[in-house]
Amino acid sequence: MSRFLLQRGLLIWALLSAGTLVTAQVAQPPAVPAQDAGQGETVQPNITSSTPQETTALPPSSEAHVPTPLPLSIDASMLEFSPELAHTNYVQAGVSAGASYDTNLLAQSSNEVGGAIYTVTPNIGLNMSRPRLLWSLNYSGGYLVNQRYSNFNQASHNASVDIRYRLTPHVNFRVNDHFLFTGTFLDQLTANTTGLGAGIIQQPNQAILTPIAQRTDDMGTAEITYQYSAGDMIGATGSVYTSHFGNVPTGAPQLLGTTSETGSGFYTHRITTRNWSGVAYTYQRLRFSPDTQQVDTHSFFLFHTIYLRTRMQLALFAGPEYTDFRGQVVDNTVSPPQISTAAHQRWSTAGGASFSWQGQRTGIRASGIRKVSDGGGLLEAVTVTTGEGAVRRQLTRTSNLEFSAIYANSRALQQGASSFLTLKSTSVSVAWEQQIGRNFTANFGYGRDYQQESATSIPGLDINHNRGWVTLAYGFTHPIGR
Repeated sequence: MSRFLLQRGLLIWALLSAGTLVTAQVAQPPAVPAQDAGQGETVQPNITSSTPQETTALPPSSEAHVPTPLPLSIDASMLEFSPELAHTNYVQAGVSAGASYDTNLLAQSSNEVGGAIYTVTPNIGLNMSRPRLLWSLNYSGGYLVNQRYSNFNQASHNASVDIRYRLTPHVNFRVNDHFLFTGTFLDQLTANTTGLGAGIIQQPNQAILTPIAQRTDDMGTAEITYQYSAGDMIGATGSVYTSHFGNVPTGAPQLLGTTSETGSGFYTHRITTRNWSGVAYTYQRLRFSPDTQQVDTHSFFLFHTIYLRTRMQLALFAGPEYTDFRGQVVDNTVSPPQISTAAHQRWSTAGGASFSWQGQRTGIRASGIRKVSDGGGLLEAVTVTTGEGAVRRQLTRTSNLEFSAIYANSRALQQGASSFLTLKSTSVSVAWEQQIGRNFTANFGYGRDYQQESATSIPGLDINHNRGWVTLAYGFTHPIGR
């Protein structure tokens, strides 16, 4: 199954890449200039960055195009500094070699076994910008060697594609996809802290710490917006997320596959130059493998976005959420346990906040959300409360320091439908990045991870990890096109 999903994901990525390359050659209509409120000068329309960060621009006061509001945008907030966001039309490539050490390779609550993992990972990326089109492709793939458990030696793949196109002067379309195939705990944590290329509403539950295993994740999202006046915009987004596991260690908890389908529609209106308010509706369907549960949710949000300054914004959103649950429930109070089918509906409250800033030498992101979501591989549907934050600071011209933390409380939507009732997880890490010469970079990091659970049918499995890593990377960037 994992090999089939890997082949399917890579094939989809290759087809999107080929189609994008063709489009980049033929679609070059003239630009539609817009006035930037901060500088009052002519700028390119809403497709100006090599990374999906135009959502951080200060909204103009004229008829210019504005970014999609932060809560509904499919952008994942990154930690680039503002000078890094201006680069476009380039090819970059390189290779990295690294070693990491984990004090609990198999994620066990007792008899912890530590060991090292070694990786070699080549990478390549392409970025092209045209007056109405911007696209970027990125791929890194290599091989990892587990010092203690050779049966977990495997290839790894991380591929993404992002296409943005201006259909008309006031209609923008965007699609992206992120594919990840890995078997290392460190790579899984990287996906947890950086996300899968989706916004806060679309992002699946990435905070759960799962045992070491082959993991395949794919997140595809699409967005279309129509700004029909200087102060009004409507839009729609859709996403599909799939997650599957393989080669699970003997004795580890059962890992569940997940399929999540989400669709949203929104309307937003400008109150003042820096303040936008709106309403949104989101539909989500969750399914799991083994197929024991299906959950549909309908969320209604009021949201407000504040553009505090250039490349700095804050968003708040909240509203009611309706959940329709259908699935199997296991009664463990009798012997043997009895399985029955349950169905129920409920109303609850969902909401959250998000903040992002890309400064000259500082990048910050922070968010918190409460909603019905998937269980991250260990549970089925849950009510998850998550808070995460990260800070990246340029200390000198050649060195950066990054700190990140994430906390999540995932509570099973239906007791008896999952082996666990509640999972509380916390991860913190700090990393130092040092540029060596023109093309070499060294990275040193340390992380601490803890997960506490409450089980309904199996003994407690509280998990602790201490991990450290060092990587040495060579890379170059070369401008292409015009």
